[in-house]
Amino acid sequence: MKKFTIFLLISLMFVLAACGNQGDSNKGKDSSSKGDKDTVTIHNQFEARGDKKDGSDAKKVDDKVSVPKNPKRAVVLDYGALDTIKELGLEDKVKGVPKGEGGKTLPDFLKEFKDDKYINTGNLKEINFDKVAEAKPDVIYISGRAASQQNLDEFKKAAPDAKIVYVGADDNNELQSLKDNTLNIGKIYDKEDEAKKLNKKLDDKVADVKKHTKDMKDDKSMFLLVNEGELSTFGPKARFGSLIFDTLGFTPADKDVKASTHGQNVSNEYINEKNPSIIFAMDRGQAIGGKATAKKALNNDVLKDVKANKEDQVYELDPKLWYFSSGSTSTTALKQIEELEKALK
Repeated sequence: MKKFTIFLLISLMFVLAACGNQGDSNKGKDSSSKGDKDTVTIHNQFEARGDKKDGSDAKKVDDKVSVPKNPKRAVVLDYGALDTIKELGLEDKVKGVPKGEGGKTLPDFLKEFKDDKYINTGNLKEINFDKVAEAKPDVIYISGRAASQQNLDEFKKAAPDAKIVYVGADDNNELQSLKDNTLNIGKIYDKEDEAKKLNKKLDDKVADVKKHTKDMKDDKSMFLLVNEGELSTFGPKARFGSLIFDTLGFTPADKDVKASTHGQNVSNEYINEKNPSIIFAMDRGQAIGGKATAKKALNNDVLKDVKANKEDQVYELDPKLWYFSSGSTSTTALKQIEELEKALK
């Protein structure tokens, strides 16, 4: 009888132990599941510049980062992403932004970020990493200007726990990448439905513009960047040109423009030869605080008979919107399209 009682006690101990282990196991699974719900996986794909000007030492970055949901402290080094964060009502999540000296580089539509409560991290390309460290970010949003190998190393030193999220657009598939970036920001902040609405608004706007441009095939368009009198142009599948020609369907005056970050240098004679009906001009000098020279550069004897000049179809674009803010999210693309709509018949 005693042996039977001892046997029962031992059996009961094993059963209790097994239940306890099962409880711990379930607890681990719940924790893991909760962790998945508390993070968003972002797939970063971009090229990080090296030291060489020709870009031959650039390195491809292809990684996945787990970003904590609703991060309380963000450094936003891209104005397009900043605009989307503002549109989603998340200004209080921003701790640091690049304002430039005296807030000069911030576009008017982001003027509220001039407030001293937002730490000034320098400008879009020259980053003050001491200020980044001061912001103590959980997440850092970057695009092309900040995407260098040196900067990535400095981010690790200044904010070792911060997650890097790339929000630059892909010129080869700009519309989709704009929407992907907007949706990623929405997912990170539990604002996915609101982000989808922004993307729907962009899709509707693009569709509306394309209804007009499909009937404007004879109207050749040219995008010109004016830089203190010097001229460069951008064509399809390139910065600036991707939105105008590939996404919206404007017909390029020259479909063979060499794709380059800085555009193809052109002369007055080139513009006269291509004879565009529409010119979209963006003054880089004005964007970076220099003199505005676009009107003077495009008003000369060589260009006086170009169709765009004769038909009063030279449209000056907001330089801070186009030069500093383009190519990342749906909200800035909407602002750009609204400027381009001036040329629709």
